Amino acid sequence: MTTMMMTPWLHFSGEDYLIFKAWQPRSNGAIAGACIALIAFCILERWIASLRRQWEILWSSRACALSLSDKRFSNDGQHVDDTAPDAIHSDKIEEATSSGQTNSGTVRSRPRSVPPFIPMHDIPRGILQGVQSLFSYILMLAVMTFNASYVISIVLGLTIGEVMFGRIGRLYNGRV
Repeated sequence: MTTMMMTPWLHFSGEDYLIFKAWQPRSNGAIAGACIALIAFCILERWIASLRRQWEILWSSRACALSLSDKRFSNDGQHVDDTAPDAIHSDKIEEATSSGQTNSGTVRSRPRSVPPFIPMHDIPRGILQGVQSLFSYILMLAVMTFNASYVISIVLGLTIGEVMFGRIGRLYNGRV
């Protein structure tokens, strides 16, 4: 049984395993095909990143609207002006003592600073994070082969993908 040692420096030779045991490009044409696949994979990764940025903006605005709609009106329908970021709410609390007397006090609290958990937003966000992590680890494994062709292809693919999709979902002067 022969054991294959990994070449611990950048090289252009073939016979490195790429992601799967069955994917071991040996010829120049096979290496070129693997490089094209890596470029396409990197472009897809940048597209997913832009999609996530775009959805984050949408989810953030929806969560903000939901949060404001819950706070703008009190129970009796009167408008409550608590939209200022430093607004402090006061609530009266009554505490009964063992002797039957009640002590009342005021508790001051700030409004919620963390958006509420919204399953329609947070579950897809988690799935997208998992997919992005998977893509990143796959690309890391390809780089760890030390095949310079793969490294160049990954850098080239990420660059092309960023040029194509980098502007999507970015804020420019407060606008998308």
